[in-house]
Amino acid sequence: MCRWLAYSGTPLLLDTILYKPTHSLIDQSLHSRLGVETTNGDGFGVGWYSEESIDTPALLKDVGPAWNNRNLREIADHVRSPLFFAHIRASTGTAVQQTNCHPFRHGRWMWMHNGAI
Repeated sequence: MCRWLAYSGTPLLLDTILYKPTHSLIDQSLHSRLGVETTNGDGFGVGWYSEESIDTPALLKDVGPAWNNRNLREIADHVRSPLFFAHIRASTGTAVQQTNCHPFRHGRWMWMHNGAI
């Protein structure tokens, strides 16, 4: 089962919502209790709108597990935003590739969905 996170509010560091909570998204990706697999390691994605540029969201995606991604860990202590989307992927048979990792972007819009289009 994929895991999602959406945050909209006072600007904060990505680390505050992605790593620090007791049952953070990163913790859930390592210790899945609801699903076929106990880990969700089929890719991840994070998107945010920076306070300086609200015209297009920034995205970071990878096909590896989020809990082991050094780039994600590094930027989490430095990226501050009032709006984050995060997605931990658990494939149900579709290819493990970046084009299947959420969130998605088109122009100034960022979104995630559950299912196939």
